[in-house]
Amino acid sequence: MKLAATKNMKATVNDLLVKVRKSRYQRYRVFCNARQEREARKKRKLMAKLRRALRKPEDWQRHMRVLERLAAPKVAARPKRRKPSKKRKWRPVDMERTYFLALPMIRHAPVLRDPFEVSERALTYRMSKRMEKLTARKIRPEIPLRIPGAVSPAATKAIASERVIALAKPAQRPAGRETDLREDAFTVSPMALKARCSKRLKSLAKPKTYPKPVFKRLRAALRR
Repeated sequence: MKLAATKNMKATVNDLLVKVRKSRYQRYRVFCNARQEREARKKRKLMAKLRRALRKPEDWQRHMRVLERLAAPKVAARPKRRKPSKKRKWRPVDMERTYFLALPMIRHAPVLRDPFEVSERALTYRMSKRMEKLTARKIRPEIPLRIPGAVSPAATKAIASERVIALAKPAQRPAGRETDLREDAFTVSPMALKARCSKRLKSLAKPKTYPKPVFKRLRAALRR
């Protein structure tokens, strides 16, 4: 039975072929084929290199001997035998030497050096040019003492800015306003006369009462 070659059938077949090409299995096949080709290429290169190296029968025999040596099991090396140490000959004990070593160490008092004595090398020493420069006294410029109250010449030539002039002027307060400095310290302001005292201020204005002190020792002494 043959299928009718219609446009719809061709379109569906083409879609299926495209899906097969883009499927995971197809990609896996591509990767596997590439890997096999790469391994085969490496093998061909190795075989060609081996054929070039083993052209003569002697080369092939040498190659087989090397393979046999590499295929043989590894033999562990035997540990080296240590040579027996020679026994020292016995010698008699020297009692005089032992007695000398047992004596305490004698320390002599150090000779004190005279602090005012000059060594001979210091007397014959020749000074270098560098030492002469270092021994020369350093001359420092004399700084004149500042006179208290004197004005520096830079201050006499300074020009004050508008901000400095504004700050130098005294603060102007409006006339009639009460300040901290009053002529009569006991005058009460009219606002204070009209003020109403709160409960909290009344409780704070009351004098605080303290309990009478009790002297226990004094009371016990009086009872006796």
